[in-house]
Amino acid sequence: MKIAIVLSATLSLLVASDLSYAQAPEQGGLEEIIVTAQRREETLQNAALAVSAISGQRLVDESVSQATDLTRLVPSIQVAPASSFTQIYLRGVGTFGANAWAEQGVAFNLDGVYLSRPAAPAGLFYDLERIEVLKGPQGTLYGRNASGGALNVITAKPDFEGLGGYFNAEVGDNNAFKTSAALNAPLSEQFAMRLSGQYVERDGFLSDGYDDEETWALRGQLGFDNQSNTSITLSADFANVGGAGSGGSIMPLLSTSEYIGPSDPRTIAEYLTRPPTPPVPQIIAQDDGYQDNDFFGAIAEANIDLGFAMLTVIPAYRKTDLDFVGYAASFLVDVVEVSEQTSIEARLGGETELTTWTAGLYYFDESTEANQFFDQASNATLIISDLATESFAAFGQLTYALTDQFRLVAGLRSTRDNKVQDSYLESRPFVGFVPPGPPDFIPIILTIPTVAITDVDFDEVTWKAGIEYDAAEDSLLYASVSTGFKSGILFGGSGQNYSEPELLTAYTIGSKNRFLDNRLQLNLEAFYWDYEDQQISHLGPTQVASTPGGPIFGPVFLTENAGQATILGLEVDLVAQVSDHGLLSVNLQYLDTEYDDFQYLAYSTSGPAPVINCDVTPTTLVGATPIAAIYAVDCSGKPLVNAPEWSTNISYDHAFDLSGGSRIDLHLGTLLESSRYLSIDFLELGEQDSYMMSNARLSYTPASERYTVAAFANNLEDERVFSNSLQSPVKPGTIYNQNRPPRTYGLRLMVNF
Repeated sequence: MKIAIVLSATLSLLVASDLSYAQAPEQGGLEEIIVTAQRREETLQNAALAVSAISGQRLVDESVSQATDLTRLVPSIQVAPASSFTQIYLRGVGTFGANAWAEQGVAFNLDGVYLSRPAAPAGLFYDLERIEVLKGPQGTLYGRNASGGALNVITAKPDFEGLGGYFNAEVGDNNAFKTSAALNAPLSEQFAMRLSGQYVERDGFLSDGYDDEETWALRGQLGFDNQSNTSITLSADFANVGGAGSGGSIMPLLSTSEYIGPSDPRTIAEYLTRPPTPPVPQIIAQDDGYQDNDFFGAIAEANIDLGFAMLTVIPAYRKTDLDFVGYAASFLVDVVEVSEQTSIEARLGGETELTTWTAGLYYFDESTEANQFFDQASNATLIISDLATESFAAFGQLTYALTDQFRLVAGLRSTRDNKVQDSYLESRPFVGFVPPGPPDFIPIILTIPTVAITDVDFDEVTWKAGIEYDAAEDSLLYASVSTGFKSGILFGGSGQNYSEPELLTAYTIGSKNRFLDNRLQLNLEAFYWDYEDQQISHLGPTQVASTPGGPIFGPVFLTENAGQATILGLEVDLVAQVSDHGLLSVNLQYLDTEYDDFQYLAYSTSGPAPVINCDVTPTTLVGATPIAAIYAVDCSGKPLVNAPEWSTNISYDHAFDLSGGSRIDLHLGTLLESSRYLSIDFLELGEQDSYMMSNARLSYTPASERYTVAAFANNLEDERVFSNSLQSPVKPGTIYNQNRPPRTYGLRLMVNF
């Protein structure tokens, strides 16, 4: 019934759109945005799929320097930190993963290259042409498959036209200092180079210094164009992300006005009152957390015009070197991880009078060595892993014009992933005290070793079918059914130690329109997603030993298939040139999500049932210690996490012309979101309530446009907004939430030369 209501409403709006077009067919007005979401250059309005685009200039204007900043720009996406990792959710589809096994459910691509590590979206948000957010399964046009969508970061490329560049500098509260610069230089008629860099520094928002920023990054590019049929771009980038890293606030909040961190004495005092209390061993969060993460990448892209088609070849290499210590959820996380990936994508794309087509091959190889230690004092886990992934894929998509206005779309993809691991794990549970006990409380900590060996293949064929119809010169209707999958995920254990792939089928109907002499844009999309075998990550039981009486299970942060869900929604994107100098933008998304089936097993190291707002029943499975217990959890009927029912981004921009050709630009914007759960515990303390977060910017640009000076403020309401929620593994019910930035303000200078 809900599907019918939304589709009926959308069809009504589409009919209304066509009638409006007949009144004002002329062109002019709103700016066209060029995207490459379908592996070819086209305007955003001509791309028959759900995609949002953010220009590089807007990213600068909005002080975006890391992936987590994107949440306030695109309502459909939620980006949250998890230690040094980044968790990306799109319409409720994503990955709650924070270890070496984790993979994103939303693909992150840099200049067409898939970056596999959850830590990869770091040190990249500078000197960008644009960012594209693709919603729903991708794969028939892309090298790497993605079930929930893709986040495409496109850098600014070398320009052959002339010498130039820019310098941006920004200062703000919390001792914030951000600067970025780029230099573009033609070297000859056929060669051009571009150098760019970024430095970001800011004190932590939390009382103990956590939630800070400290990043420096460099990128160099060399472009070649023989002015005939061949162009090549070579790119290399390096970034270091430092500082104290992310932290969390114990819940309920100890202060509604101050952001109190995990190692603050007030937090520690409260933490020690939560059961189990001393003399049971306790971990005390320290202020010695740090990040020293290095990222290096190299990409080559060659485009060769073969006459009948364009051949594109993209070989790439990336190394992610992580070294960090943190206490975001009160316990110690100590990780050293080195990952190297190589990939090559080769594709042909061409057009005829009736067809537009793309066909490609993709190879991906990754090796990861990780040493991870998670210490909660009364339970600890040491993981030493050697992981490898190898993937092969063939993909293609064809658009065929039946008439001048009506087109059919068909796409197919075949993927084979091979995943291998050789991991050693130690579970170190607390089981009691050395007799006789008081007054000497000497804890007994067991060491339970496990060797996890895996060599498994995951094969899947995914597809897309759709139609496109030009209802009028500036009105496009489209509908599609597409499928996507996310490969199975490994974890530690001597028995079954991997999940099966998760699958998503997306049904989409949409319309893109320009009206009123090109002064009004109205884009609409209704969607229904069938989400099967969702992978969830949590502390659960995995087999660590076999006995004549049956298997013994130990606690591991594992990934398993637990959920089947439906996601129903509507997105409306409106842009109106309300005057010669005024622009109004409204992006609204409605989501109705529900787990049709969501069941998994939870491990309790201390015995009591886990504190979860779901049905919990004990099982007869045997834990690794006498006091441990394993419970069956059923969260069926709950909504998906990070999926607010309503989210709206409204902004207004106005230019005031001054004498002599200079101008003042005013920007006002606000983000409104309804409540959403932040974790699969579905607890009230882990729920973000509805909120409104606004920003403002006032800038001056002289007639020469050589520079711009701007004053800005973000989160004018100083709203306390949570981005993530983590429950202590050894203190059931003890919740730590991570925070989005409070009110920030500053000045920015942008110089062009």
